[in-house]
Amino acid sequence: PMTQDVFGPRDWAAVARGLAEARSRGEVAGGGGLQHGFMYMRLFYLRRFENLMVDMAGGEPRLERLIAMVEGYNTAVIDRYLDLGAEVIGFGDDLGLQQILPMGPERWRRWIKPSYERMFRRCRDRDVPVRLHTDGHIVEIIPDLIETGVRLLNPQIRANGLEPLVRVAKGKVALHQDLDRQLFPVATPSQIEDHIREVFEGLYLPAGGLMLVAECEPDVPLENVEVICRTLEALCRPPAEA
Repeated sequence: PMTQDVFGPRDWAAVARGLAEARSRGEVAGGGGLQHGFMYMRLFYLRRFENLMVDMAGGEPRLERLIAMVEGYNTAVIDRYLDLGAEVIGFGDDLGLQQILPMGPERWRRWIKPSYERMFRRCRDRDVPVRLHTDGHIVEIIPDLIETGVRLLNPQIRANGLEPLVRVAKGKVALHQDLDRQLFPVATPSQIEDHIREVFEGLYLPAGGLMLVAECEPDVPLENVEVICRTLEALCRPPAEA
């Protein structure tokens, strides 16, 4: 972990320079964090998805050792970012499918949550916020993610639904809320505007804690991209340029 990243060697000197430059500009020194798929996804990259599901369902004893190996690699990287002065660390692990958790919340708590708790505790102990991106349906485990130390969560609106997110996440964790990227290619401008307003009004708190993100793939018409930007500017009221 001190020398090898996913696609080549690590350059910790470059990381240190980037953190220092961010601080000098008065910005948050955000460490790059771990690679996307740092824990749960890494396990099925190594075992293949079907095999990992069978491992979890059957209590494969060697799975504990594999988890410990992946966690150990991640922990070394986290510690290095913290030692270099990262002020926030980002993680990405797509825990859900379109409508359900792939292994169910009980097995997620059995196999994955303990590693999350141990890794994120290192950030909590230094009061460094944890940002977690995770695609798919995760409503049942959002309270668990908050317990592990996630302070900024990036969930998908379509996979989880607005009402469940209001119920389990609003006011409990800061949200970097992913808008409905599956709607954007096919919706009318008025449908897009209604969607963004509904999400904003459902999750907004005067105290803060809400960011909206609209990911637009190449199949989104330019007129829809324009209404997305216009609606976000109207709702979020960014400061005028100097």
